[in-house]
Amino acid sequence: MNKNSQNRFLLFGVLFIIVVWSGCSLVVNNSLVLPSIKDVLISLKDILLSHNTYLIILMTFLKLALVVVASLIIALILALLSFKTKGFESFIKPLLVFLKTIPVIAIIIFLLISFGRNLSPYIMTALVVVPIMYEGLLTSLKSISPALIDDLKTLSNTNWLVIKDFYFPLIINFVLMTIIQSFGLGLKVMIMGEFIAQPNGTIGYLLQLERSALNSSAILAWSIILIMMVLAVESLMSFTLKTDK
Repeated sequence: MNKNSQNRFLLFGVLFIIVVWSGCSLVVNNSLVLPSIKDVLISLKDILLSHNTYLIILMTFLKLALVVVASLIIALILALLSFKTKGFESFIKPLLVFLKTIPVIAIIIFLLISFGRNLSPYIMTALVVVPIMYEGLLTSLKSISPALIDDLKTLSNTNWLVIKDFYFPLIINFVLMTIIQSFGLGLKVMIMGEFIAQPNGTIGYLLQLERSALNSSAILAWSIILIMMVLAVESLMSFTLKTDK
């Protein structure tokens, strides 16, 4: 399928969502349950006209970027240790399974008690993202040809230069794909954490205020903004992947 056909199908997909949304809105006829597209666009315009909105979006992006980078470093260290030592892979597995299966609400409750509302959403995001990054990076390391690894062992022991000059170039595409996947998930988890913890000046806090005011249009407008943030980062990462090939 060529690029033009893909773009047409993408456009059809967007139009399909608009038609279904408009139809359901007319059937429901209740702006609290499902506001019309017009109401959401008006709320979106009001949000975008506020200068404070862009500061909040910027701070959200920077916080998430910091969490993703820190999580990537932790996951990369754990993946390298697991790749080099099977015993460590078995040792760390129960903890990662625990983090993947424990309900997010349980994590945020304990974090709120321990760290307060300002740090809890971001620690929780890291705890959710690290296991996913770890699995992706470990899988990419295991996909490296054993023959290359054997040749490397005859030349040098594992050190920072070996990691930087040998392992990292081989898994860079996997790293970028892992970041793409983690950014979207991390944003959803972080906003949910902010919604529960309610730290001031965050998107989650604003969503809680709109929920209290029963302003469904503003909630959907903020959802559109979050979707655009994720799409922008995914497009940037995808472009980076293509230019590296």
